[in-house]
Amino acid sequence: MKRYWFALFVLAFLLGGCSSAEKEEKQSAAPEKQAEEAETSAQPEEEYQPKEVKYYDIKDPGRELTDLEKELLRYPGIYSGDKYDEDKVKETLDQLPDNLTPEQYADELKYLFTEDYHKELETLLHFDPNVEVSIDRPDESVDAPALRKAHFAILIDASGSMKATVGNKTRMEAAKEAVLEFAEQVPEEATISMRVYGHKGSGSDADKKLSCSSSETFYNDTFDSGKFRSALEQVKPAGWTPIGLALEKVKEDIPKDADDVVVYVVSDGIETCGGDPVKAAKDLVSDDIETVVNIIGFDVDNEGQKLLKEVASAGNGEFTYVHSERDLKEYMRTQYEEIKKEWIKWREEGKQQSIQTRQEKEQLAIDTKNSIVDKVIREKQRMEKAQLYLKQRFDEVSHPISEVYFLISEYGSEKYKYASEEGSKAFRESSDSGVKQYKKFEEEGLKKIEEMDEKKNE
Repeated sequence: MKRYWFALFVLAFLLGGCSSAEKEEKQSAAPEKQAEEAETSAQPEEEYQPKEVKYYDIKDPGRELTDLEKELLRYPGIYSGDKYDEDKVKETLDQLPDNLTPEQYADELKYLFTEDYHKELETLLHFDPNVEVSIDRPDESVDAPALRKAHFAILIDASGSMKATVGNKTRMEAAKEAVLEFAEQVPEEATISMRVYGHKGSGSDADKKLSCSSSETFYNDTFDSGKFRSALEQVKPAGWTPIGLALEKVKEDIPKDADDVVVYVVSDGIETCGGDPVKAAKDLVSDDIETVVNIIGFDVDNEGQKLLKEVASAGNGEFTYVHSERDLKEYMRTQYEEIKKEWIKWREEGKQQSIQTRQEKEQLAIDTKNSIVDKVIREKQRMEKAQLYLKQRFDEVSHPISEVYFLISEYGSEKYKYASEEGSKAFRESSDSGVKQYKKFEEEGLKKIEEMDEKKNE
């Protein structure tokens, strides 16, 4: 019996010693594990690194750009425009950490989805709303209402026969009135000269040499009513008729920069000084300057009509026989009636181009605004969709991703507002400028047309 209890005691001792050793082993291992855990918890989490953002440059913007305009120059996101791929977007979003700030999440979405606005911004910054239409006025181009850099040369017969009476006026008085009426219709920028021939001496044989060598310029400038009238009053009928000499000398009256010249010869008879007016007319039109010689025969006999027709034909012009003051004035009216038609053409072309240019600029403003707006809407929709995806992924009511919706909404709203205001401003200014150009052609053209109509109907 004593052996039984002794064996039981020894067994209990051995079991107790084993338990105590395990306990000591565990206690000795605990500090090492705690040290490892402490070391692990002491290591810093990987710090968030924002993406590098690049921006386009705009040449000569004209002023300091606003912060929003600078943001519109941001390089497009990797999933912007037609590069959007929803599966790849989700893969990228899944890689985002769950401990960013709302601003950091917003920056990540901008990096992914921001659209490319730099071309539209450049258009708005360099937008020129001024509608400018340049059409040559009647005196500057054959395609315009009058001749290109035109010069009108009037040659007046001051031979003694111009003293003859037709109706209740002399031929000279009637001719002066018609010449003055025509001169008043010449475009303001054109030049006009008045050359008189046969105005010296008398119709006697003794004075023939003096008279046949007389050809003098009484006026050469743009039209000035007072000065032109004063010069015209000095013309007095006197001697012989050197038409050929006058056509030779008229070259001296033509400005060097004239593109086109119209020569009007007012005469009541034939060459009486032995000159060759036909040859002189041919020589005149053979020069580099485009020249037309028109002959106005006043109360001319058959022989005179034949000669003057030959002169006109040689000068690429036309001969018109007028028997009375009324006929002479009617011929002059047809001349400035043609100028009137060109003024009408000038006015209508200017108005049409004003409308066309205005509409082009208006359309550019609308298209630019709409392009930005469309991109803003697309960008915002994609950001909102990404924000919702992250919100579902993190599934925490108070998670910072919930605040990102407001940030991206504000981001898009600023761009939308900018596009609307700047695009509308460009449209409005283009429209106003176009209307002004239209009115300019309408009013100036109408004024010129009315002035000629008033003169014609006096």
